[in-house]
This record gives sequence, structure tokens and C-alpha cells, in this order.
Amino acid sequence: MFEAKFKLKHNGCWTERLNKFKSEFITHITVSLSKNYIQDITEISLANKNESHEIKEYFKNNKLIKSYNVLEESDKKLLIQIFTDTSKIKSVVHTILKNKCFVSKKIPLVGGWEVWTIAAPKKTAIKNALEEIKKLGVFKLLYVKKSTFDGFNLSEKQERTLKLAITFGYYNWPKKISLQDLAEKLGLSKTTIAEHLRKAEIKVINKEFGI
Repeated sequence: MFEAKFKLKHNGCWTERLNKFKSEFITHITVSLSKNYIQDITEISLANKNESHEIKEYFKNNKLIKSYNVLEESDKKLLIQIFTDTSKIKSVVHTILKNKCFVSKKIPLVGGWEVWTIAAPKKTAIKNALEEIKKLGVFKLLYVKKSTFDGFNLSEKQERTLKLAITFGYYNWPKKISLQDLAEKLGLSKTTIAEHLRKAEIKVINKEFGI
């Protein structure tokens, strides 16, 4: 399995002018419904209550957005289902799927940039997808690397250490086992265990929050 991460300022997309808002946007699910139709589930962490109305007006008046539904709303968060007409714009999702790749992580929308992570069994599929995506706007490749299907990319040692740390209660509060005792159980040094856990933790956090 191979994985690529890139940033895109997608020409003409509804994400293009989101940097006018102070709120934070992250798309959890983006799927192709038909040749010219996609659906996004986007979570918005609101900077203030006033922006909730302004954001909904932005979606309402955007010509690409056929409709939207507010799935959840509070003073701090909006969860919105967005239906986009892609007949007049080339869809990133369609391009990814056409090249036998898939979206493997959440998509943060930061300062006009869409931050995508895609994966595929073959590196050539990734390469072909990226060549087409480059034509859709301003493009910055962040990396292409080998990956694992679960997306965490944990090494065998990192996965084993993390699972045993959870089993023995290292992450309980209060802790049921110290880092030193955990190291002794695994027959490794405290420094080695700490390194395995730190690397595993950051990979899991990055996967969850789409960083």
C-alpha cells in the first residue's frame, strides 16, 4: 500500500474562499454520488456564534452547492452535509477514484487549502492521480510513502508496545503501571519503550485529526 499527502487550492471550488472565516473546517466524509454529484460531511469548529449564520449564508449562495443540511448545531460546532454539483468543475474525488485510489483520512480545509491524504495498492496509481490533480489548481505535494491499510503506519514494535501499554493500564488515570515497570515487563529499556510509545501516539493522533 502507498499513501500520498498534498495541499490543493482547488480552482472554482466552494472551499476556495473559506479563509474569509475564522472558524476551522474539516471534511470527514467525501463521496461520489454520480458523475457530476458529490457529498461532503464537513465539521466546523466555530470561532464565534455570529459566524454560524454567515457560513450557512455562504453555502446557500454558492452556485456549486445544490443543497446542504445542518446535521448538528451548537454554539461551538456545525456539522453540515453538502451536496455539490461538479458538472462545471473537475472533482478531486472523481479524479482520485478514477485512478483507483481512495481518500484515507479526513480533509482539513485551511486558509483556502484542501489537505488531502490518498492511498492505493500501487504507487503508479498514486502517481497518475497526482498528475491529474496538479491541473486542478495550486498544488503542493507533502509526501508519497509506503503505508499500511489501517492508515496508522505503526511498526510491529510500536503496535505491540502500544497494545501492551493499554492492556497493563499505562493510559489509565491514575496509571496502573509506570513506564519503568512496563519496560521491565517487555524486557526493554525505559528509553526504548518511551520512544516506541511516542512515535505510535503521534501516528494515531495524526490519523484521528487528519494532520
